[in-house]
Amino acid sequence: MIKNLDLQQFFYRQRDAMLAIGALLTFALLLTLAQYLALAERFQEDLQTQVNLVARTASAAMVFDNRDDAAEILSAFDDAPEVVTAVLFRPDGSTLSGYQRVRLERGWLERMAGQQEVVAAVQANQTSVGRLVVQARRDGIWIDLLRFVGVASGMLVAALGLAWLAAHRLRADVREAQRRTRYLALNDALTDLPNREAFRLALERAVQRGPRHGQGLALLVIDLDNFKQINDNDGHACGDLVLQTVAQRLRSLARSGDTVARLASDEFAMLMEAPVDEEQARRMAGQVLALLPQPVGDRDNWLRVSASVGLALVPRDAGNATEAMQCADAAMVHAKRQGKDGYQLYSPEFGEGERARLRLEQDLREALQAGTLELAYQPLFDAQGRLLSFEGLSRWQHAQRGWVSPAEFIPVAEASGLIVELGLHALRVLRRDLDAMHAAGLNCPPVAINLSSRQCRRAQQRERFLGLLGELGLGPASLEFELTESSVFEDLDKPDSIVLALQSQGYVLAIDDFGTGYSSLAYLRRMRCRKLKIDRLFVNGLAGSPDGRMLVESIIRVAHSMHMLVVAEGVEMEADRDCLVQMGCDQFQGFGLSRPLNPAQLHELLRRHAQGELVRVQPWQAWYGERPQG
Repeated sequence: MIKNLDLQQFFYRQRDAMLAIGALLTFALLLTLAQYLALAERFQEDLQTQVNLVARTASAAMVFDNRDDAAEILSAFDDAPEVVTAVLFRPDGSTLSGYQRVRLERGWLERMAGQQEVVAAVQANQTSVGRLVVQARRDGIWIDLLRFVGVASGMLVAALGLAWLAAHRLRADVREAQRRTRYLALNDALTDLPNREAFRLALERAVQRGPRHGQGLALLVIDLDNFKQINDNDGHACGDLVLQTVAQRLRSLARSGDTVARLASDEFAMLMEAPVDEEQARRMAGQVLALLPQPVGDRDNWLRVSASVGLALVPRDAGNATEAMQCADAAMVHAKRQGKDGYQLYSPEFGEGERARLRLEQDLREALQAGTLELAYQPLFDAQGRLLSFEGLSRWQHAQRGWVSPAEFIPVAEASGLIVELGLHALRVLRRDLDAMHAAGLNCPPVAINLSSRQCRRAQQRERFLGLLGELGLGPASLEFELTESSVFEDLDKPDSIVLALQSQGYVLAIDDFGTGYSSLAYLRRMRCRKLKIDRLFVNGLAGSPDGRMLVESIIRVAHSMHMLVVAEGVEMEADRDCLVQMGCDQFQGFGLSRPLNPAQLHELLRRHAQGELVRVQPWQAWYGERPQG
């Protein structure tokens, strides 16, 4: 196939060259013809001028019939080398005098060019007294024409030569570009490894060859752990160095005939050609995990990486290349969930879990399109039990699954990118519920909604989010935002930070789940958020944990020193709440005070507040739901 394409391209190049040469030759011929006509016309005009001048001079000699004077006049043609003969004829046709140029044998060019006759009347007092007949050779025209053709041909040849050189260089550049394009189509430029497409082709060929000696092949998918932190903290140059080093190390482990490839940003793969058994594949995975964590860089900046490896065997786990990649990917994902820096051999349960996740993702996508997700509102109270605000929590009731836990669908939304649409949908639902409350004459305190860092990573996403806030009229008086530590810190240093944009518009921001992320006091000082929410892990069982009380009390003191309100999440036990009140905690949230309320229950709560029936929840009297035990 490639040879046929090369022959076809060669034929097209030769055809184009012949057409170009033919066009140039045609142009040269037309130009030569035009030059010949111009030279012939000029020759005729010059010769006619000379003959007329001599005829006028010879008029007196013709009148007096003076042969000597006539001969002397005709001798003027000595200065006209193209004139061969000249004869003065009397009116009766007899010859008065003649001129004959003395010359050697005529050359071939003169013989081919021929001669041209010019006749001029000799007049005296406007009366014809004779005529002058001149024969002139035309070889001068052809000599000038040959000179022109020579110069023009030289210029054409030079132009063709330059064009050929330029075309030759252009073809060389095109061939190099094609070679580079073919290379990049199947190779990764940074690591010089085959890319995903080349690896797919190699895997398909290996699977088609089938097992050898009863043994199949092995596929390893290798994903670097926390690679994004290297790029963010040490720069992309260090990240590139890590990728190149990992590629070299994987290549050094590969056996002869094995294929190592870079599939994506920080994802690699190794194809162990048959025959390979499970023990050999596990041994290779162990060697990968042992070699990759060795330090990368120089002594001043050591970088350490780890990896999660997914392992699949063919044909035991998969029958084709696509299934093999899916199995190895599922095993790799399971290895990450198990704590990273390890490997997992594919199990059918992994595949079923991935299929279940994909089904859940599709159902969530359809629910967002249909707008069936709702918000539940969990109240926040102060130390005296007074209602202060709400937290809006996404709730999803599936037609077949029933109530789907946020702990189940939120991670799927973040991993699939649906978290962007989920956040926008939550704003629309809040606007709808607030409008219903206002229509019922109820005044709702501010509602806080969680904001994920994945919702506003791109400029277009940030513009959509801020634009929808303005469109829905959700201002700081009705809406607050809760951010996890990781989302706050990832966004803070960006010039178009969504956090800083919301603060500049007056929105109250709260750091959610404090203590489970970076917990950087320097960032807390820079952020100056209005609220800090202590994660439920620190609250549950607080009264019986001296270490926990010391830690939480320190958090409260630090937050108060920075003029931040402290909110305790997950308050379920009366003893824990009393302990938090003694420490000076400002606000409380949890099932011990109220479970999340649906809109109808929220209306009831707000209506009773408006009627003065319920000003506060009494110490350890839950507004809604059963009182926790303990």
